[in-house]
Amino acid sequence: MSNHGEPVISLVIPTRERCETLKYTLKTAVDQASTEYEIIVSDNFSQDDTKKIVEEFRDNRIKYINTGKRLSMCDNWDFALEHLRGEYVIFIGDDDGVMPGAIDRLQEIIRKQPSAIYFWQAHQYTWPIDNVEPLVDFVAPAKKPFVMDLKKLVKFSIESGAWRYYRLPVLYHSAVSKNILDTIRRRTGRVFHSTNPDVFMSFALPVFADKAINVGESITVNGRSAKSNGASSISKNGQAVLDRFIREYPGYQMHKTLYPDVSFQVNMIPDSALVAMDLFPEYYKGMTFNYSAMWAYIMRLTKFNNWFGIMKRRKLIKQYHSFSVVKFTFHSLIHKISAIRQNINSKKVIDSERDIPSNIFDFARMMASRKEYAHGNGKILLSADKDAS
Repeated sequence: MSNHGEPVISLVIPTRERCETLKYTLKTAVDQASTEYEIIVSDNFSQDDTKKIVEEFRDNRIKYINTGKRLSMCDNWDFALEHLRGEYVIFIGDDDGVMPGAIDRLQEIIRKQPSAIYFWQAHQYTWPIDNVEPLVDFVAPAKKPFVMDLKKLVKFSIESGAWRYYRLPVLYHSAVSKNILDTIRRRTGRVFHSTNPDVFMSFALPVFADKAINVGESITVNGRSAKSNGASSISKNGQAVLDRFIREYPGYQMHKTLYPDVSFQVNMIPDSALVAMDLFPEYYKGMTFNYSAMWAYIMRLTKFNNWFGIMKRRKLIKQYHSFSVVKFTFHSLIHKISAIRQNINSKKVIDSERDIPSNIFDFARMMASRKEYAHGNGKILLSADKDAS
């Protein structure tokens, strides 16, 4: 913990021309008592009222920086890291939020239970989009904190074609020691690689930390708004948002083992995993990326083609990597069952939440008032969660 007035936690909010949601994100960020805490707004050369919105807060914990030119997401994240002072770093989006008082509670956990990485499941909220009412996509249950076995989790993801990478700490909605990030920079020349910095980090961080602490409560809220990449599939303007994101990586070459005759977004997640495996071969020695399972995950995640369409391409696919019909079919069934379960659980959440606020600040306040979602108490369990994989 900081003894010299330096912040314990740096909350980084990369942003670009989303001042209408950033305002509420910042309202949640300052809704904390801690003074050992800084908020870095890294403005990716926005041409809207972003700077004005930030300045209206007049909170000395907020630091505004501007890239001076448009950067890719990875470059903006790297740019932001050069301006923070905290011992731990959390990235969130400009349509995300922080739960009331959650930074204060996280700092207490850090003080009592030192760890290089802290992880949590985030509540998931969809802003009103195209005149559609807001939604609660996922509510993270409160539980006792426990120790996560990152090696076990990353092995599962690699063997499942990058599925469940999000159950690993990704820096986005996780707190990571800045020492780890500095080590990655020294080893590789920069911190963030590929096109998806959060996905890349899920496969890079376990290289430098075998364990992480799941704090047992939602410290942050993951939001989706009309201008975010995560809402591209449901927003009328979604494809334009995604196209702009892709244009910021001119000439980027996906991993040489990936089948190229697909859209850019189809390969982004497996590419991030494979880039990390190449950068840290000593750690990933003995692990084999499951390309057959990858296709099943891609089919579910991106709605790319279907079982028959992918089967028709299998001879072309095999020119780039291994492909097993049996493994692909098996994992396709697993994803089918998982998707059904997810839809049932999502329906339960939607049916239980009728009066959903239209902004993430009020949503975070609402969730904090619900006793069943309150933060967990108790000592950290000393074994990994058996259901974590």
